[in-house]
Amino acid sequence: MFESFNVPGLYIAVQAVLALAASWTSRQVTERILTGTVIDSGDGVTHVIPVAEGYVIGSCIKHIPIAWRDITYFIQQLLREREVGIPPEQSLETAKTVKEHYSYACPDSVKEFNKYDIDGSKWIKQYTGINAISRKEFSIDVGYEQFLGPKIFFHPQFANPDFTQPISEVAEETQPRILECWRKLIN
Repeated sequence: MFESFNVPGLYIAVQAVLALAASWTSRQVTERILTGTVIDSGDGVTHVIPVAEGYVIGSCIKHIPIAWRDITYFIQQLLREREVGIPPEQSLETAKTVKEHYSYACPDSVKEFNKYDIDGSKWIKQYTGINAISRKEFSIDVGYEQFLGPKIFFHPQFANPDFTQPISEVAEETQPRILECWRKLIN
């Protein structure tokens, strides 16, 4: 493999460790350590994974029952409540497209609402889809959904009333547990 594809080196590791290594390329890093907390959010589940010196601390991994599918359902619900003219059979696919192409995280929802209310034409995006059955085009305005969808990670009660702990708190909870593991290893 090394000769055929001219690969100078190969590193095989767990996804969380590789995510930390990948973070080196996105910022100026002087010391390349494989220690940190990785938040791995898939379609159905989110995990907070502590990594110490390239090793996943399995006993400290936290599971969060909120993921990207929940954001899709939440955006679908918001669009349905606004009655924007989406064909019912296209509502889930439209919500998924809105999530994937228009969503972003904002630090302050109140400021974001004000931004949209003051000059909506500047921030509201237009989405055009095609009805899968009639093949006719339909268009909708994508407004608050752009930033409200990702808010689920910080206010999970919007999507799951049984789980109310924000992802930031879950990540902070793992830090003391990592220190406990280190103390046990050192002693």
